[in-house]
Amino acid sequence: MAIDKKEVKVVGMHCPSCAKAVELCMMDLDGVESAVVDLDANKVEVEYDSEKVSDVDLAGAVKEAGFDVE
Repeated sequence: MAIDKKEVKVVGMHCPSCAKAVELCMMDLDGVESAVVDLDANKVEVEYDSEKVSDVDLAGAVKEAGFDVE
């Protein structure tokens, strides 16, 4: 298992509910260990198993929550 950390810039989050939606969609991915949103910086910091989760998966989770990646 190779745990990586990545910062994903998210476009369109405006409130704590937005942040929670992004966190939940990220955590639904098999292989994501943690997802913490910084609403002020419009980003989510993710720790994940890079053998199970790709950048495309991470972007897809953000889009599933209703937002775009930068």
